[in-house]
Amino acid sequence: MVVIGLLALTSMLVSILVTINTQHDAEAINIAGSMRMQSYRIALLLQQASLGDERHEITAETLAGEYDLFSTKLYQSSISRAAEKNGQGAIKSNYNQVVDNWEVNIVPILSPLMAGELTNPDSAAKANARYLALVDHHVKDIDNLVLSIQQNTEDKIELLGIYEGLSIFLSFLALIFIVMRTDQNLVKPLKDLVRAAEHTSIGDFSYRTYYEAVNEIGLLCRTFNDMSASLARHYQKLEDLVNEKTAQLQQSNQTLDFLYSTAQRLSEGAIDKQTLTEIITELKKITNLPQLSLCLANESSKDQYDLILPTEEQHPCEIGDCVNCFMRPGNKHYSEGEISFPIEDANDNFGFLYVRNEKNCALLPWQQRIVESVVENLSFALALQYREGLSRRLMLFEERSIIARELHDSLAQSLSYMKMQVARISKLFDRNAPEEKVREGLTDLHQGLDAAYKHLRELLTTFRLKLDVPTLYLALKTTIDEFDKMKEDIDIVLNYELGHCPLSPNEDIHVLQIIREAITNAAKHSKANRIELICEHGDDNKVIFKVVDNGVGISDNPYKDHHYGLSTMKERADWVSGSLKIGPSSESGGTTVALTFTPEAFR
Repeated sequence: MVVIGLLALTSMLVSILVTINTQHDAEAINIAGSMRMQSYRIALLLQQASLGDERHEITAETLAGEYDLFSTKLYQSSISRAAEKNGQGAIKSNYNQVVDNWEVNIVPILSPLMAGELTNPDSAAKANARYLALVDHHVKDIDNLVLSIQQNTEDKIELLGIYEGLSIFLSFLALIFIVMRTDQNLVKPLKDLVRAAEHTSIGDFSYRTYYEAVNEIGLLCRTFNDMSASLARHYQKLEDLVNEKTAQLQQSNQTLDFLYSTAQRLSEGAIDKQTLTEIITELKKITNLPQLSLCLANESSKDQYDLILPTEEQHPCEIGDCVNCFMRPGNKHYSEGEISFPIEDANDNFGFLYVRNEKNCALLPWQQRIVESVVENLSFALALQYREGLSRRLMLFEERSIIARELHDSLAQSLSYMKMQVARISKLFDRNAPEEKVREGLTDLHQGLDAAYKHLRELLTTFRLKLDVPTLYLALKTTIDEFDKMKEDIDIVLNYELGHCPLSPNEDIHVLQIIREAITNAAKHSKANRIELICEHGDDNKVIFKVVDNGVGISDNPYKDHHYGLSTMKERADWVSGSLKIGPSSESGGTTVALTFTPEAFR
């Protein structure tokens, strides 16, 4: 068996060595092949430069790029490593031939061209002629290099095949010898052992083997007899061990139950003190630890913590100094059995869990694993809740900023205009101006009030917009149905081809607002009988939303004073880092409003 093992091990080692030695040969052959193509590409560039063909403008940078690429493959690829491994063999010789030809003959031709002579057709023509005279010989040297690498690889594989065949033959001879020896010294004693095992399997430990030779099988038979005598003694011990393992499995089951319920409670909703108290209480019960204290960072101060204890130990904090508290992580005065587990993620610290065991004994491994799992769940849940709060606040701030901007740009400016009109009318009264001028001022004031009231209604409609459906498609469908009911004489069509498109809630709101404003403008001003909403994918993970009508078209400058719909759409497009384009649909008329942007998920 040792002989077979050594043969097999040697065979595997030889296979591994050959595999490692030939690991980069195929890559070297491929790179050498690409070097031939690179040589002809340089020849093509020189020929185009010598002809002065404006359609194929060749620059020194282009030639330098090809030169650097060939040099990289020649000096810094697996070809150079294969040549170094080959020592003084054919690969090294052919490689040196290619390097010498490149450095002595080719580089002096290309270097002046890369220095600026490429723009001179005469210089380029001479260099082209010289290079063409050398390129075939240069490529032939590369072919010889490829052939030497290929032959070297084939020699290795052939050597491996010879050794494998020899190893198989020797293993076969050893196997025949082993079978003969086994028949003489193993078969009969093993049959006796089988009978003894059959008796033992039915609980009969009285059977004894007869074979007593002074060899391994004899030792095995004697050992089996001793084992049969001791099995009865150990049988009861095994039953006790089974009972102990059963108790451990029950404990593991309770632990898994607790960890599952903990993760479920932390993920169901907001994390409050009652939930944390229940988790700490159950953790103490599962681990049988005498003291558990959960300290969570207070939102008002990073150095203040809120103490959460198990249900039966509710009492105020007796220390009162969170900064110098001995339970904080990193405290150097821990005794044996005391440890604090920080509850944190990469950027934020949410508190810690302090644990103390009985009699200053270190935590058992299973206790520490449970506590660490609970701490990880708490860290993840608190971090998720914290980030969700930040996200909601950010969205709220963004919407408030948009509301403030829209109020300032529309309603506030209209009110300012009316204030000036009131001051103007007041001065007209003071000066006893003609009635026509006073009426003219009142007419302007009335028009301003109408415009302000219209702006107010539009803003109220915008601010009351809700995205209470689960997907953007359903929200757009609801919007189309709403406009269909209001504009029965206009055919509004939704063409949604986005499929699964992961937009953030903030992007959903801005897209929906822009589309509503575009459809509203088309329904009011385009005199169209058909409006189509197209939602599709663009290049580079972009999404495109188009509102296309067949109406009278739009002017070259659609932005007007005291009209803020298009400006607001442009601002919302900027909020999603997109572009808004407004233009004609075709030569026959119509208008297209197109919003294009890349969702946050793909940036």
